[in-house]
Amino acid sequence: MDAPLPDPPAVADLRRVGIRPAEMVPVTAAGVLLWRVHRTTGEHVVPWNTHRRYGPILRFDHHPQPVDTHPDHGVWYGAYDAVTALAEAFQRHRLIDRVTGAPRLTSVQLTPRLLDLTGEHGAWPTRAGGNFAISTAAHAVTQAWAHRISHAFPQIDGMRYHSRWGGRPAVVLWSGPGSGRVRFPALPMHSWALADPRLHGRLSAAAARLGYALV
Repeated sequence: MDAPLPDPPAVADLRRVGIRPAEMVPVTAAGVLLWRVHRTTGEHVVPWNTHRRYGPILRFDHHPQPVDTHPDHGVWYGAYDAVTALAEAFQRHRLIDRVTGAPRLTSVQLTPRLLDLTGEHGAWPTRAGGNFAISTAAHAVTQAWAHRISHAFPQIDGMRYHSRWGGRPAVVLWSGPGSGRVRFPALPMHSWALADPRLHGRLSAAAARLGYALV
């Protein structure tokens, strides 16, 4: 039986473990292109370049309990490719909906300082007393890890992990006390409405790869 992800160590213990340079995702001068699917109409819309303050609700939300709006804690999720961004955004119903909420596919170039949880750059989760179930374990546990990590290591901006639905790398970025800050540019690199007919072929291919429906 696979070992479950244990509760995270205390902040002081995580600081004793530390982060080795090899366990960080290398930052290049050009940065990395990150993709995000985001609604533009309806309730609780969060712009593409804005951290979500309400939480914790998703895997690596570092907000304190209880679930509420926490002005001092923000979170932003993105993916290293468009298909993974679509997989994450529409995993609940396994349906790529091009209409509801007028969603857009947007990319942005950033140079975040990220702790690597994928195993590509070291084995930090294991060394810190956990394991690589951190990308798939129950949200209550992974949120506790996120909260402790963000407060233990204010020098990082977030983490790189494996998307549970896309299988490829994704990122979480934090803002607030005890965590790094990433400044977003005024304009994205790309941004298309999912309803744009020019995207139909690419969305169809993504849906077929993921086994999602497309409407």
